[in-house]
Amino acid sequence: MKNSIAAAVLLIGIALTANVLDEAFANGKTEGYLRLGAQWHKHEKYTSDIALGGRLGFETAPVEGISVGAAFYTAPGFGHRDNLGVPFFGNDNQNYSLLGEAYLKGIWKDTSVRLGRQAIDTPFADSDDIGMVPNRFEAYTLTSTAVPNTTLMLSHITKWSGVDAPVVERFTSLNPGHGVQTLGAIYEGITDTTLSAWYYHAEDMVDVLYLEGDYSGSYALGGFAVGAQYARQDFSGNARADITGLSGEIGFDRYGITLSTVWNRTDSTAGAAADNLWGGGPFFTSSEHLTLVEAGVNGKALMGGIVFDGSVVGAAGLTLSLNRLHIEGDGGIDADEVDTALHYEAAPNLTFDLIYSDATDHQNRDNSFKNTRFFANYRF
Repeated sequence: MKNSIAAAVLLIGIALTANVLDEAFANGKTEGYLRLGAQWHKHEKYTSDIALGGRLGFETAPVEGISVGAAFYTAPGFGHRDNLGVPFFGNDNQNYSLLGEAYLKGIWKDTSVRLGRQAIDTPFADSDDIGMVPNRFEAYTLTSTAVPNTTLMLSHITKWSGVDAPVVERFTSLNPGHGVQTLGAIYEGITDTTLSAWYYHAEDMVDVLYLEGDYSGSYALGGFAVGAQYARQDFSGNARADITGLSGEIGFDRYGITLSTVWNRTDSTAGAAADNLWGGGPFFTSSEHLTLVEAGVNGKALMGGIVFDGSVVGAAGLTLSLNRLHIEGDGGIDADEVDTALHYEAAPNLTFDLIYSDATDHQNRDNSFKNTRFFANYRF
């Protein structure tokens, strides 16, 4: 009799579990995008890349606050696959597909936990979606908003893949045997102000402290924003880079124009240069290709820009921007990059981007290049 009752309870439990799982998958969410990318790069000769890829992701509905998600990325090309400029394909210049996200997520009140392959966007570990497949990370991440006006994040990152990774097409160890531990806090309790502080520890590699403050406001003719940043990168071997930065922008709403200027400087110890580490980096002066990193030891970078909002002339969704960057450093580099970008949002789920970059190395003309990228993105 007892065995019969136990068996019945087990069968009921299995049936209930199956029903719960069926509902979790039936009520799950599918999303993704299709991306057409084309690139023309001139460095001594013209090269080109064309790819049609995208992302397909699915996340189950939560059960007791727990859900499961996965996303598949692909970057199949056709025609030329020169893979110069911004990487479109794998390290061997071939098409590739990747299970870029596969995670277990739990959300309870003000706290969430995500375990597995995932998107992470922090100052020195970020997606940097500048090509066909963005950076993705294997990590254990906890995020909490339990403290008023504050977001806290703790993450242990072990592997990565994507456009900035040493091996683009598969996950490889980020800091073999140790990983990277990061702790961050973002505070928004002051009107129009955002303050953030981050710490990264990569055993036998680097320790990083990053601080940033941003303030935005308005005046009679439009809006304005100012910002300041500081990073201290302590590398193994007593090498250290101290990076400071300032940013400012002012908008003239009537004319649809926003002007900006940004500045960064590296103070180097024992020959250390600034490093973007595991992504595109947070430095204010990062352009489409050159950053403060390329300025090297005791590098300096200054960039000015203008953005035009086409809605003031009836071209809603159209944005045109122009930026000019100058970098120099003790290694003798003296380079400029001019970026012109056209962004058009044809519909909430359909965007087009055309980006032209002209980089000139005044010390070594052989390093100069021109790059054009075009992207069409359809989200679903």
